[in-house]
Amino acid sequence: MQTHGRLGIAFPLALFASLTLAAEDRGPGFVLQGEGGLVTTIALDPSSSSTLYAATARGLYKTMDAGASWRQIGRDLENHTLLAVAVDPASPPSLFVATDSGGVLRSRDGGEHWVEAGGVLAGRHVGTVAADPKGRGGVYAGADGGRLFHSGDGAARWEERTTPARVAISAIAVDPEGDRVVIGTNSEGVFWSDDGGASWQRPSGTLSRGTVWSLAFDRASGAFFAGTHDGLFRSDDRGATWISSSRGLRSLNVLALAVDPSAAGALYAGTAAAIYASKDGGRSWIEIAPDLFVTALAIDPRCPSILYAATHLGVIKSEDGGAKWKPLRLASGRNPADASGYPRISASTR
Repeated sequence: MQTHGRLGIAFPLALFASLTLAAEDRGPGFVLQGEGGLVTTIALDPSSSSTLYAATARGLYKTMDAGASWRQIGRDLENHTLLAVAVDPASPPSLFVATDSGGVLRSRDGGEHWVEAGGVLAGRHVGTVAADPKGRGGVYAGADGGRLFHSGDGAARWEERTTPARVAISAIAVDPEGDRVVIGTNSEGVFWSDDGGASWQRPSGTLSRGTVWSLAFDRASGAFFAGTHDGLFRSDDRGATWISSSRGLRSLNVLALAVDPSAAGALYAGTAAAIYASKDGGRSWIEIAPDLFVTALAIDPRCPSILYAATHLGVIKSEDGGAKWKPLRLASGRNPADASGYPRISASTR
């Protein structure tokens, strides 16, 4: 599960702008009460099922009671557009955010205070950030021009890892079982490295080009998944070759992915029009939440039946594996996205 900086790097804003208002019940148990605005990304604290972060155009929000109440945090972030959020599994109070013009900012106190990483990232547009799932304090940041940066000390110092990509890096996935790092780009497909970014390879066929919005790794099967502008793709050889796995997806613009850590082959996809679920490793999909523009998904690792989705209507939550959904609101009664600064719309288009 991971978070992604789509708004700053060829994010399909034409799709976002084309949506029209329609917030009524759209199926058995599906509830979206009220109206909100776009939440750009969400991130779960891996050490606490009750702590979740949600980023909007006006700042970062935090809940410590699984979404029952929210508060805005990190006044240091007010002058930045937040494109991605990552939690360091080695030290969950440590957070990283990718920004449109401030590089990467880091927090050591659960998001209350932030400082710019500085160095080679100072002033850069960084679209995506990913923490090392092995919990070694490592973090990767992807920027324009195919520039990938790595820090091994929790974002205190950074080094650039030269990649063959010439366009923006839009997604990063780190194999928790090995040393492979896979990056997705906004028009040149995927690349991977097994030596910390010293050298890179790419597929010869599928995913050697095209826009990759999201990447995810399934520990149970060892498969990588890529959400693209042209559907969902699966790799069973750690990124060397890819096959299309989009059967059942009526919307092929896959912006978000989340893998269920408790069940092999169980995963979720968020698209520009709906949320989908698969129980067979992406070989087939069913729609579980229609009429949503989904920017990020997260699964509670301690209770995988609990799902969160960042959407154009705010953050929504399911406690039964996606059968029913409810909106999450601020302590003031508002959804986090009510303060997002984006127009209120709905996703009635595919």
